[in-house]
Amino acid sequence: MPYVDYIIVGGGISGSVLSYTLMKHGASVHLFDVPNENMSSKVAAGLWNPIVLKRMKKVWMADEMMEVLHEVYPDMEAWTHKSFFEPLPLRRVFHNPGEQNTWMELSDQQSFAPYLQDSIELAPSGIIAEHGSGLTKGTGRLKVKAMMAAVREKLGETGSFTEEYFNWEAVEPYSEGMQYKDIKAHAIISCEGTHLALGKSQLKQHGFSPVKGELLTVQLHRDLRKECIHQGHFMLGEEDQKASIGATYAWEGFEDGPTPKAKEELIQHIDKVWSEEYKVIDHYAGTRPATKDRRPIIGPHPEKENVWVFNGMGSRAVLMVPYLAQNMAEHLLYGVPLIKECNPARFKS
Repeated sequence: MPYVDYIIVGGGISGSVLSYTLMKHGASVHLFDVPNENMSSKVAAGLWNPIVLKRMKKVWMADEMMEVLHEVYPDMEAWTHKSFFEPLPLRRVFHNPGEQNTWMELSDQQSFAPYLQDSIELAPSGIIAEHGSGLTKGTGRLKVKAMMAAVREKLGETGSFTEEYFNWEAVEPYSEGMQYKDIKAHAIISCEGTHLALGKSQLKQHGFSPVKGELLTVQLHRDLRKECIHQGHFMLGEEDQKASIGATYAWEGFEDGPTPKAKEELIQHIDKVWSEEYKVIDHYAGTRPATKDRRPIIGPHPEKENVWVFNGMGSRAVLMVPYLAQNMAEHLLYGVPLIKECNPARFKS
């Protein structure tokens, strides 16, 4: 009977990066996932940014996360021999002179200087920016689908990936850990994302507050691939003169799919930032596994022995996961303390 150190359930951003991180530290893993069922990562734009541009505040643990992010994703590209990590400045469009002043003041502060260019930029043709714009530093885009597919392919080369629904009812304890069908493992780690957050997994975990997000794809008449315009929502250049627009936020209607209300909201956004013609060619929706207190859920399951949870990154998984995966791997393998704020037991019923 085969043995691995860890069974990973879920191959979205979290499960893919955690699988790589554990293997980098010498652990063996087996990943279970049904790629077409991934409700959050499959529609993620993949942007990473340590600044909440709407309020000009830094994200929780931004500096630590940015440092690890810029190491992990390039290392994963080398491991998989695939490309999916794309540095890209984000263009923050200013509404008024006051926002210009705030940007310049923050760009001069030690805490923000690594992430904000210290100048006001004229926007390229087509972008509506009467008061100019500012560009971020160190930000970019992860091609999420390409990254997840690369990890599945790499794990598949050694028989370490299985495409199937994970049946938690088939899990049984044994003297040294857990057994699932014909695989024995030291522990099982749930990276089930929205599947767990919406209560669709047989495993249960409290504390989620899922957020639905909708996006549009539009056809333009020019190439916008080196631009990501941010003014409340983002407008991200894609290949073939297309752009992605998003994302909305809603705390209901998770099963309803794309809605006319969200489509209209996004169209209104395009009209505020884009002066040229466009055509909506796609409209899609996903659900983010956010939490009630906006902190991830990472650690031992409150009720299940030898079961761990790695979840709850919401809309910032691309930014957060590399650092948090490193913390979890170092805890499991070397006893490094987990981040206390992320303990799953804080939501124990």
